[in-house]
Amino acid sequence: MQKMVSSIRHYVSVAACFARLAIQRQLEYPLFLFSWLLMIPIQYFSGIWMLKIIVDRFQPLNGWDFPELTFLYGLGLISHGIFVVFFINTWHIDNMVINGAFDRLLLRPMNVFFQLVASYVNFIGLIDCIPGIIIFIYGCQLAGFEWTAFNIVKLLLVLLGGVFIRAALFISLGTIAFWTKRNASMVSFALAMLERGTMYPLSIYPNVIQVLFTFLIPIGFISFYPAVEFLGKSSGGLQLPLSLALWTPAIGIVCFLLSQWVFRIGMKSYESAGS
Repeated sequence: MQKMVSSIRHYVSVAACFARLAIQRQLEYPLFLFSWLLMIPIQYFSGIWMLKIIVDRFQPLNGWDFPELTFLYGLGLISHGIFVVFFINTWHIDNMVINGAFDRLLLRPMNVFFQLVASYVNFIGLIDCIPGIIIFIYGCQLAGFEWTAFNIVKLLLVLLGGVFIRAALFISLGTIAFWTKRNASMVSFALAMLERGTMYPLSIYPNVIQVLFTFLIPIGFISFYPAVEFLGKSSGGLQLPLSLALWTPAIGIVCFLLSQWVFRIGMKSYESAGS
């Protein structure tokens, strides 16, 4: 027991050291930070403005009006912001394989995946959370979301599960680089897929896409299915039982554990490409 506690303290201290160094590096260039502080909110607020234009000029998206779309969009943005703070290194595993940086992780007497994640805490990623929180709170106000203790607990669990689902997807895609050395195009495609799959109601897509984003790549549980329950909406073609919001953390944990298994298998086939 004492040995376990000592090991946990060691990993926490290493993670804190990594985080401090990462934040110092990112604050070294203030203008770079300012550019992100300017561009990210513009991008996300433009997205919600586009949704308003679509709904006002045409019609609600399969029964989802602007307040409900705002709630849905903001919920997805918050989990994205948390993800890019802690798991952004999973986007760049191929670069680490090519330039030999992954070799350093293997040489240290620590868990490789822990080093991969903890070695770069993306402080700038907090900027992604700010517009997401603003949009979500605005959506809650418009849609009449009830801030009960039970709903708050479910909301926190949904955000945690959403982060795990996102992380699992990019860990699995990053593992492909152990065989192919390059996977940047797949990461870009996954980012676009997540944006479309969490920004719009899943029910507007054909049934085959709904099945794909529910059972195979469960990104529907990041924001759509929780929003269905929170707002009392219909999920469309697919009718799932039980509490949809509580499915998200369970599915997130399962996906994350599966991605760890895939990651360990990939490491067995890893061959350094660095010089």
